[in-house]
Amino acid sequence: MAAPNQGKVFEANIQQSAKDQGLFFYRIKDVNPMALKRGFGVTKNNYDCFLHAQGHLFPLELKSIKAKSIPLAESMIKANQIKHLKQATKFNNVIPGFLFQFREPENKVYFIHIDDFLTYKNIAEHQLPHTYKSKVNKASIPIAICEEIGTEVRWMKKKVNYTYYLNKLCDDLIKKSKELDNPYKSYIDVKSSIGVVHQ
Repeated sequence: MAAPNQGKVFEANIQQSAKDQGLFFYRIKDVNPMALKRGFGVTKNNYDCFLHAQGHLFPLELKSIKAKSIPLAESMIKANQIKHLKQATKFNNVIPGFLFQFREPENKVYFIHIDDFLTYKNIAEHQLPHTYKSKVNKASIPIAICEEIGTEVRWMKKKVNYTYYLNKLCDDLIKKSKELDNPYKSYIDVKSSIGVVHQ
């Protein structure tokens, strides 16, 4: 029996967590890869899903990896996804970004706002001066950087699957969004000091 696709497992856990917490969640169906190979006129998905809470919309792209860093390569993070997440920042009460899952050695999940992701990507790829405490990798975004610039998602381990506390995540992100009076201020500047507790 083939091992389950861990990316799909992560997506299913996020979807079930939203359902259990009474949050509106919509998973955009993946395009059939065979249709793309055959040259059918099929549009690519802008991102994976939408989450809605407290009058705010969260367009999300989910990534799961066993390693300690997420490659910035097109094979992992598509330019199309970056483009549409960035476009979503133009609208009020819309908070777009990535949910990065690092599965080992311990499950760690971070929300990275698209603006903070793009800032890091530009610095990393062009080897620009920066103020990050952690090491910058030209070709990837390490877990240490995600911890520094992102918002960690609390979780509880069941027998096999995880429950992610998305209500808490949305609360933190909305609070940060309201504190961003300066449009050029980063989510990093108002990063919550609340500790993350895993059960």
